[in-house]
Amino acid sequence: MAIHTRVSLPVLCTAAIMAGLVSVLPGSAAQQTAVSPVAVVNLSGVMEGLAERADAEAGLRAKAQAVASEAESRQASLRTLQEELMAITDPIARLTKEEQVDADVVQFMAWQELMKQELDVERALALEKLYRDIMDAVADLATADGIDLVLVHDGTRQIETNPAPEAGPMAVQVRQQIAQRRIAFASARIDRTRDVIIRMNADYKDETR
Repeated sequence: MAIHTRVSLPVLCTAAIMAGLVSVLPGSAAQQTAVSPVAVVNLSGVMEGLAERADAEAGLRAKAQAVASEAESRQASLRTLQEELMAITDPIARLTKEEQVDADVVQFMAWQELMKQELDVERALALEKLYRDIMDAVADLATADGIDLVLVHDGTRQIETNPAPEAGPMAVQVRQQIAQRRIAFASARIDRTRDVIIRMNADYKDETR
């Protein structure tokens, strides 16, 4: 003989309501989403730890020293010309020598300004390349480790003031630096600065073999 199980309408309604509530509650299976992994990177710390940055700075220092040596040599030549000028007594010859000295001084000043600009451009290009390389390394690290967001960690920087009059009121300097801060605290467990340094130094070593 068949046994029929009857479920009352109120029970069915209650079950349906409870199922609906569960589906919309925070943390339910229907609504729960994975928290996006977040990391921070200290750009200044990365820069300081890069072998690529150290080599770039060494190259710039070597060029700056070469320019300084060349400048000393040119200045010595100018001093010799001025001494020769002081020894000339003939007015016509002296005038000719003065024109030569003036032309050489102008040429030296133009060369000195050109070298200054070249060094500045090279320094800027080196920093720009380092920044791009760091951003590429951060992106590669984030992709490999499943990180969805990497923030620049600026919470470790100390507030600094410049007492020089042209720098403006120190209270304004402090307010500006506070307003520029974006991270108040970041746990060490999400700081990937060291990982970026290791990755970049390894890649740079492979490239320079």
